[in-house]
Amino acid sequence: MSFVRNVSITFVTKIVILIVALVTSIVIARTIGPEGKGLFALIILVSSLVFYTMHLSIGSGSGYFLGRRGASLEQLAGSWLSLSVIIGSAALGVSLLLAPHLVPRFLPDVPVRLVVIALFSVPFSIISGNLNTLFKATGDFRRYNILMSSQPVSLLVSLLILLFVYPGSKIEAVVIAFLISRVFSGCLAIILTAGITRLRFHWIRGLIRKAIAFGVQAHFATFFAFLSLRIDLVLINFFMWPEFVGYYSVSVVLVEKIWFVPEVLSVVLYPRVAHGSEEEANRLTSIVGRLTFLLTVLGCVGVLLFGGFLIQLFYGERFLPSVAPLFLLLPGVITSSLSRVVSSDLLARGYPRVILFGGLAALIVNILLNLLFIPRYGISGAAVATSISYSLNFVILATAFVRLTGVSLCSFLVPRIADIRLVSRRIRTLSSEK
Repeated sequence: MSFVRNVSITFVTKIVILIVALVTSIVIARTIGPEGKGLFALIILVSSLVFYTMHLSIGSGSGYFLGRRGASLEQLAGSWLSLSVIIGSAALGVSLLLAPHLVPRFLPDVPVRLVVIALFSVPFSIISGNLNTLFKATGDFRRYNILMSSQPVSLLVSLLILLFVYPGSKIEAVVIAFLISRVFSGCLAIILTAGITRLRFHWIRGLIRKAIAFGVQAHFATFFAFLSLRIDLVLINFFMWPEFVGYYSVSVVLVEKIWFVPEVLSVVLYPRVAHGSEEEANRLTSIVGRLTFLLTVLGCVGVLLFGGFLIQLFYGERFLPSVAPLFLLLPGVITSSLSRVVSSDLLARGYPRVILFGGLAALIVNILLNLLFIPRYGISGAAVATSISYSLNFVILATAFVRLTGVSLCSFLVPRIADIRLVSRRIRTLSSEK
């Protein structure tokens, strides 16, 4: 498939995921309220923290090893499966041992029993995450999009069923639905991978050693990015209480929906950079950067105009405190969107260390500013801290990208008439295909 067609297919899938995730968020918020929403966000945060701490980003080098190191798909699939099972089992075992001791100490309002339920999702998330990198690396966006949409769709379906039939508490039903969706996605990843290559456990020492060396750098970059994205929830809970975590989590959910554009573009960009020439990679990344900037700014303008109305309409008046941090997060959404594109390019070229440094610097600044702003300005202060740290990360990544590629920042950021025509032409093509 062509680059534009892959973008279009992935774009449509992301739209579906966005709608499903938004509906799920609304159902959860209206069912368990601000405090319950805050508790659920913290529960998922714990399982996500274990995932991002332990998964080592083994699959992050898939495109690099396939496109620039000549590894076979069967070797990568078997190796990623073996490592995922080992790492996932170890992560689950360690987290189950530590959770009863650490959760009451750092998150005293969060029920340990519900955290334990969520932790069983970690091995399946690791399997799904690593195997899906193979589809992205090979440009198999049909399977990639199927797997990406499987988790949010299965979460909504299982949630709607459990809220009616589960005899326990509503928040427990939500956590169990979360676990079911992760198990389903992990199993589906194995089935889909087996459809493109012979899938069996492999242990190729040289490949695994290189994959770990490459992945660890990307892993820490991803880990730092995750902490920058979620550390504010922990600090809000520390300085305030779960109700305000619920308000802030709604703000985050809404602004993150704007990221579907850069996510689509960066995902499709990755294999083209990994397999293409330097000249072609520079050209495509510049186009993607300009489109990302244009579309993200338009999305942020839409949020400024309608964000308050949508929160009241979808979540109810109880969540109106989410409006102010929603607006204050928008500058960070723009810079973070651009960072995703640059990160995808640098990772495909084999420069995970740059992404690591940017993520670490942003995390340190984010923590310091949150500690300073939250006691004074509450959840609005957390939003400002996040926007500043995201912007710092983009400055670091963009500087490295310009130096490594010779692409000017202007050609990466400033939209051109040809870019607008490209989008318009593709929209007309999709309309005619319907």
